[in-house]
Amino acid sequence: MKLHRLLLTILVFISMMTAGRLIWLDLFKPSDQPYAANGRLDLHGWKAESNATITLDGEWEFYPGVFLMPQEQERRPLSEPAAKVNIPSNWNKWVQPGSQTPYGFGTYRLTIQVDAENEVYSIYVPSVRSSSELYINGKRMASSGRPASTAQAYRAENLPYVATFMANEQRIIELVIQAANYSDPRGGGLVRSLKFGTDEAIYRERQLSMGMQYLTTAALLIQIAYLLIIYAIERKKFWLYFALALLCLTIVMLNSSEDKLMHQWLTIPYAWGYKILCLSFTVLMYSLMHMTSDQLTAAWRTPVVRAYKGLAVVGILAGIALPTRSSETLQYVIFLCAAPIIILLVVSVLRTAMRGMISSLLQLLAFLAFTNHLLWWFIFILTGIKVIFYPFDLMLAMVLSSSIWIRRYYVMYTEQKELTARLEEINRRKDEFLANTSHELRNPLHGMIGMSQVVLEREKEIISDTSMRELETIMDVGRRMSFMLNDLLDTVRLKDNSLRLQIKEVALQPVVSGVMDMIRFMTNGKPIVLKNRVPDRLPNVLADENRLIQILFNLLHNAVKFTHQGEVAVEAHIEKDKMFVAVSDTGVGMDKETQRRVFEPYEQAGAMNGYEGGFGLGLSICRQLVELHGESIEVRSAPGQGSRFIFSLALDPGGEAKGAAVQSQTTQEHTGAVAAMNREYPHSTGLIPYMELAPARAEPVKRYVKDKPRILAVDDDALNLNVLTALLSEEDYEVVAVTDGEEALGLLQDQEWDLLITDLMMPRMSGYELTRLIREQYTMPELPVLVLTARTRPEDIENGFLAGANDYVTKPVEARELRARVQALTQLTSSSRERIRMEAAWLQAQIEPHFFFNTLNSIAALHAVDPEQMLLLIGHFADYLREKFKFQNVGELIPLRDELTLVRSYLFIEQTRFDWLQVQWEIDEGLEVRIPPYSIQPLVENAIRHGLKKVKQDAAIKIKIAKQEDGVEIAVSDNGIGMEEEKAAALLKSGPGQGIGLRNIDLRLNRLYGAGLNIKSAPGAGTTVSFVVFVKL
Repeated sequence: MKLHRLLLTILVFISMMTAGRLIWLDLFKPSDQPYAANGRLDLHGWKAESNATITLDGEWEFYPGVFLMPQEQERRPLSEPAAKVNIPSNWNKWVQPGSQTPYGFGTYRLTIQVDAENEVYSIYVPSVRSSSELYINGKRMASSGRPASTAQAYRAENLPYVATFMANEQRIIELVIQAANYSDPRGGGLVRSLKFGTDEAIYRERQLSMGMQYLTTAALLIQIAYLLIIYAIERKKFWLYFALALLCLTIVMLNSSEDKLMHQWLTIPYAWGYKILCLSFTVLMYSLMHMTSDQLTAAWRTPVVRAYKGLAVVGILAGIALPTRSSETLQYVIFLCAAPIIILLVVSVLRTAMRGMISSLLQLLAFLAFTNHLLWWFIFILTGIKVIFYPFDLMLAMVLSSSIWIRRYYVMYTEQKELTARLEEINRRKDEFLANTSHELRNPLHGMIGMSQVVLEREKEIISDTSMRELETIMDVGRRMSFMLNDLLDTVRLKDNSLRLQIKEVALQPVVSGVMDMIRFMTNGKPIVLKNRVPDRLPNVLADENRLIQILFNLLHNAVKFTHQGEVAVEAHIEKDKMFVAVSDTGVGMDKETQRRVFEPYEQAGAMNGYEGGFGLGLSICRQLVELHGESIEVRSAPGQGSRFIFSLALDPGGEAKGAAVQSQTTQEHTGAVAAMNREYPHSTGLIPYMELAPARAEPVKRYVKDKPRILAVDDDALNLNVLTALLSEEDYEVVAVTDGEEALGLLQDQEWDLLITDLMMPRMSGYELTRLIREQYTMPELPVLVLTARTRPEDIENGFLAGANDYVTKPVEARELRARVQALTQLTSSSRERIRMEAAWLQAQIEPHFFFNTLNSIAALHAVDPEQMLLLIGHFADYLREKFKFQNVGELIPLRDELTLVRSYLFIEQTRFDWLQVQWEIDEGLEVRIPPYSIQPLVENAIRHGLKKVKQDAAIKIKIAKQEDGVEIAVSDNGIGMEEEKAAALLKSGPGQGIGLRNIDLRLNRLYGAGLNIKSAPGAGTTVSFVVFVKL
């Protein structure tokens, strides 16, 4: 909207609201309003019977520091003339002559002359700060609080009240108001206009004013409830803060208006009236801040919100803790803090209105109406004018706001209706597409299954066992695809109500046996037992045999899928002329929420347990087929305790049990049922070929060929493992397949592997968890992990790498791509191991020159002194050199005695050179184990060179080799200088200046046993380096 049009709209709207307010004032303005002069008001000639009211404004008599009417406290004599003060106004400059203060006490007096002696009059007193008593012709008529000459005897209360009376015989009304204020810092006395008129007129005006306030309050509460409902639907905090702001405004209005309705409903102490006011203003400011915070830039938003949150907390605490006299100052501070928010709110509303949208313009007009109400309210408070409550600008603001929300939801409803129509059309097209796709896929699928079976039967005497297993895998995959296509077609038929049942008598027991034969292929690789517990001699049931087979197949398929081990069983019993069939399993089970939605279309309960696959239609089709039979199906389950699906069937009223004859015809019945199912789909005869399937049995453990890379494959689906094994078998790999992550972890401890290939979604332990556990023991080069899964979302791929995977491949994968990635990762393992081996070989081959020359010098020195010792030294030096060079091309493990020979020779040479060196041996007997080469001597050398040489006196080294339950512990200890824990931990880390000796030993031990060196040391307390060789003794 252009600026000049916007300004014109604002001007016209404000003019209309102002005109309405002025008309309201004129309607209730007293005609011929008289004013008091010199403490007297002459109402001769005023028509009281006209039901009009007047204000008692004008010049009143005021006696500061004096109570004219009898009081318990002392009274000053009326020696001084009364002051003449204009009402309404505060008494700050009168109550204590010579000083400006709101605190003190005094008496107001006005004499009113009327025409009628028998007329019943009333006076409405809206506010006297902060306590008052009203006397008419010397008689006490009403009061608010307890005025007194001292603050201790005074009780504050400033509530409106009405007094009703008649004039005396002289037709004079002497009006006396005694007031006291020791609480309100703004000003005391008669600060509002008093209303005078007949009893009926005062009652009528007051009820009209209160009725308008009740109406406005109800409208505001309705708006608040509406905003809370919107917040509950949208969960957008703007609506919550908007409702909170309106609630605070309502509280302020009820607490601060002249009628003070809140005090009429609730008993609220005087001090808490001000506290509630300050708290309401604080929360209102905080709510407005949150409503407008989106208008701030991102850099400003957070610090501003935090600052106002702190101010709000301070405001709330101050509002509760500060005394009444400080409330006015606190309110000014709150208004000052709220000024930036109000400015931001105005700018935001104007900026929104400039966009030209109708809702934005309505929002601006509502804001103007609300602002207009507040401005007039402040004007009346400042001037003390008493008028009947005017609700129409607030009502207009609420009507405009409601119209915005109604229009908004009407637009949303229209869009939702159009979207629903589009979604229904898309859903219809989706069903058509699925049906057409299913029909188109059935023919090539039929060809794949049929040709595979023909080749398998014709060439079974020629082709190898491996080829036979791969052809069987192809047929298993084809059957799975066939069942999924059947589900899609049946879903469309059920939705269109085009599926018709052929009800006849059916024997249940042979049907169950046949379906179990059909489902048995899914148990390959799983320790699951299928049990048919349906009794032989049961009456027949009335059912469509093909659809009964489909119901049982889907339930058994679901049971086998979600059962890792145990049994899947079918039972049946008769109860109340119905056959109840139960399919139970010992699988993962379901919680209450899953049970509630498990029969819904496209629901897949397995996602929470790590299972995936399928369309989620099987159980939905089961329920619909059972209901087509006029029966029902239910599920009973608990997490970790398996599931039990129970459905009912009608009994054949004239049927008899078929007995053993039925059992002998099981295979023929099953074959006939399969043929009948194929006839349901005329485009693909023989889609589900019948085969005799052997019971599930465990695969034999493969024996490794030493030079072949070893691959461990993990997937809960045996078919996927068969396909993976077939793809890699030609590449000279040794592949071991397992269906569980825990079993994979066990094999990792028993063997050394070059690569692990894992699926992600598996029961009990997901691929993510398996990878994380592997990374706790192996680095990425030591044991690469390849994730092979059907999940293709970016977050799945990211989580796979974050868990520690080296590579990620999605299904279906090209064979060449898979083989290339596997080759790259196995070469990575080989390179890592070769690097560690070369480091160890280098360490074994090198001899430091100074050690070599020092040993020769020792031999030369002993030649003249101790020839026998010289010969022993030469012998040990020869043993040392022999052992040092013997290990270079030896395998990963050597006998413990060979390593100890090297250690003893080295220690003899060092003891010959250093007479202060003491050696202690503690070796258990009967230890015939193999350990990594060059794993003890470097520890001994490090202990002497870095720990003992700096001590010398009483320097000792101890080599301890002890049996344990799970292996042998080897420890090298010294009583040298020791080191800090941080320095000890850094010895096993790579980095500048770090050697490779201890780190190489640690890497080799970790790779072989899953645990490396353990270093314990403390300054001045020596060092112990130990490790465990895990072997069975």
